[in-house]
Amino acid sequence: MSHTTNFLHHTQTDVVKQKRRRTRLVRMILLFVFFAILFWTMALLAASAYVAVHMFDAKQDMLEAKEFAQELIFEDAQVALQHAVDSFDSARVGLSVIASVQWIPVVGRSVELFVDSIHSSELFIEALIPLFDLGDDLVRLSGLSKEELMKMQQGMTPEITFGDLSSETKQAILARLSASAEDLDLLLARMDIVNEELLLLSEDVQIQPFLVFLDPIKQQLDQMRASLSILSIGARLLPDFAGLDQPATLLLLFLNNTELRPAGGFIGSYGVLKTFSGDISQLETADVYTLDDAAASKIQRTAPTPLQTYNATTKWFFRDANWSPDFPASSQAAMSLFLEEVGFIEDLTEIPSSKAFDGVIGITPDYVADLLVLTGPITIGSQTFTSENIIDALEYQVEFGYKTQGIPVHQRKALLADLVNELKSRLYQLPSKRWEEVLRVTQKALKEKQLLLYSTNSQTQEMLQSVGWAGSVASSTSDTLMVVDANLASLKSDPAVERSVQYELFKNASEQWIGRVSITYNHKGVFDWKTTRYRTYTRVYLPLGSTLIRSRGSWLNDKTQNPTKAVGPVDQVDELGFTSFGTFTSVEPGEQSMLVFEFQPSTQVIQQIEVDQYDLTVLKQAGAQNNALTIDLDFDKNVTHARPSEDAQQWGDDRYRLNTILDQDLEIYVSL
Repeated sequence: MSHTTNFLHHTQTDVVKQKRRRTRLVRMILLFVFFAILFWTMALLAASAYVAVHMFDAKQDMLEAKEFAQELIFEDAQVALQHAVDSFDSARVGLSVIASVQWIPVVGRSVELFVDSIHSSELFIEALIPLFDLGDDLVRLSGLSKEELMKMQQGMTPEITFGDLSSETKQAILARLSASAEDLDLLLARMDIVNEELLLLSEDVQIQPFLVFLDPIKQQLDQMRASLSILSIGARLLPDFAGLDQPATLLLLFLNNTELRPAGGFIGSYGVLKTFSGDISQLETADVYTLDDAAASKIQRTAPTPLQTYNATTKWFFRDANWSPDFPASSQAAMSLFLEEVGFIEDLTEIPSSKAFDGVIGITPDYVADLLVLTGPITIGSQTFTSENIIDALEYQVEFGYKTQGIPVHQRKALLADLVNELKSRLYQLPSKRWEEVLRVTQKALKEKQLLLYSTNSQTQEMLQSVGWAGSVASSTSDTLMVVDANLASLKSDPAVERSVQYELFKNASEQWIGRVSITYNHKGVFDWKTTRYRTYTRVYLPLGSTLIRSRGSWLNDKTQNPTKAVGPVDQVDELGFTSFGTFTSVEPGEQSMLVFEFQPSTQVIQQIEVDQYDLTVLKQAGAQNNALTIDLDFDKNVTHARPSEDAQQWGDDRYRLNTILDQDLEIYVSL
């Protein structure tokens, strides 16, 4: 074959042209991709802005719905909630664009979670609408007019208050609320789903930019959950505690935690509370000594040994009924001792009594003080009680004030009934906007064990225990710790004594596991009419099978009766499903002392450490203040995960350390 002289030239030219065409094509493709990405990014940004606007609208609608609900205008609240649902529907247009990035490996799952959480939030908002149906029914049943509701909203006393409603009306309102318990549970379950999804999102750094859309919604959900939770539980308690189906009689224990006892505080006063149709039909209170003294000569029951040894009490009186730190056990003892003593007395004219009880309510001054913050000061006779002075003023009145006023000793605590009744009236007259505050204060008191409930109905009691309102000494973890003080003959000294507890777990030089509980008592008071040296019989509750090795700081008696500081015995007892070590100790005003128990942990605790999964429950004593707690656990192997988490600077070693305040029962989980 022959070629022209320009063959090579033409061939090279064609190659160059092909390269140029390919280059132009690549450039066009890249340019197309660039603009496509640009437009897609702009669309994504626009969609994000669109979603943000409608999420903001949803937040505003939810706030508006909440305000209407607080004003008891539930019809308008439902409309506002429907607007929130509509805002979510509108946001879906933008969500479809945001969802287009799900195919990207790094952020795809995160975006999917984000979209799902928006959808779950919408479902939850829709589920709230029936709740406002319930509210509308309750208002309708109350018979309150719009004008009266407006007065309540403005903080004025309407012509009809909750206290003025007939028993039939109250019963109808509370029956409707009680019937809604399952609906409230379903609502809480949906809320938990939303919260779990939001928690997953918060742990994903890829999705952080999108969380700004959900934060306002989450804040509203968090605020609503606490109120809904207590409302749901309260709906189930109404029949037994409010006498909804039939009259109920409750034993009311006023637990003075300035004289701390194992289950809340010294029972200085008691009450017989009768309820029917959701109303208090009768409330009588009395000084506990009025009952105990009247029955003293016939009482045969022997007091627990520490009460005999350190409190000079041979008989077991009703006032000492709460010796067990388990409130259900103490409630049963209180009812039994009360009914026994009442049976010994022929003339019950001046002694509030009953032949049977349906439950027990324990109240400490801390809860009353928090309620007085809401109601404002209350004046009974010449004494004004405030949230700041309630404890001291009430104590002074029943110890000294009654004498100057010419009040007989057996009537010195009669003002307590007047105070309780006036407090109830003030709470009933609070504007609807503040009812949520009452719920929060009550829930706080229940969590911190300043308000305790017991029911003789086994199903109701089981529910109380499941939500942590029963003051039970119970634990589902392998390890457990509870420190229990009992003020014995040291006046009202507890507020002057600061406590801190340290719990340690470690291996000794012989490779044996050792546990150590150290309780520090810092007495910051002085000798006066209510404060003296602190005398306490202290018990430490640990898992069954724990074995005491040694103790330090236990005394045979206090400084005046044991000047040589002879060491006292330690009592080891198995009770309530735990092993307890108990001993007496004392500290003078202005001084500090430490009580230490060193022990060998139970087999189950050691086994859990060996399988790299350790858990601990620290139980708070009923009525105790929120004391400092230090946990220091040396596992001799690396800690990989823990809840609650340590401080970041303490990560990466074989110890778990936590410094906190024990304001409620605490659960700790550690993976090794």
